[in-house]
Amino acid sequence: MLKSFSSALRRLHIKLDGQQIDYYDSEIKKLIPKQDWMKEFASGDRWKDYTEIRERVHVNISVIMQRFNQPRGVHTYQRMYGCEWDDETGDSRGFDEYSYDGERFISLDLKEIRYTEYVPQAEPTVMKWNNGKEQLDILKQYYDYECVYWLKELVHFSRATFKKTSIVPELTGQSLKEPILRKQV
Repeated sequence: MLKSFSSALRRLHIKLDGQQIDYYDSEIKKLIPKQDWMKEFASGDRWKDYTEIRERVHVNISVIMQRFNQPRGVHTYQRMYGCEWDDETGDSRGFDEYSYDGERFISLDLKEIRYTEYVPQAEPTVMKWNNGKEQLDILKQYYDYECVYWLKELVHFSRATFKKTSIVPELTGQSLKEPILRKQV
């Protein structure tokens, strides 16, 4: 499974089967490999399209805080997106989910090609995003094809590297409830 975690600080953590493989920091605009085998894979422009997806849908945490009537305090905003691919059946599934203060906020339903809100405060954002039909089509294309393509490439590349070194990665998981960003306002 290829998962990406981002925060309002615009940092992107990319995991393959629960193992962090690289990190994109938009402040320095650089993809930083966390695994030796990623240094070769991530060289050049291979990840240009992938890292640009993080810019396509963004919620301003200050706007969310206003909607929840929270003018200050420590709050958490997260986005988790990516895809899963079963190499035995060939089945794949994309996902794009947002949380605020550890609670589900918004998610993208790729079958219906629309966003769903889980709290009333998310409704204005969902209405805006659902009106962007062209953007929704781009996201569907990304999750159905591009994400799965990159996942297959990463799996192939990592397996080939691990065969050469006999290193087996330790797999860990992370959920949306685990904070990535805490912002003091």
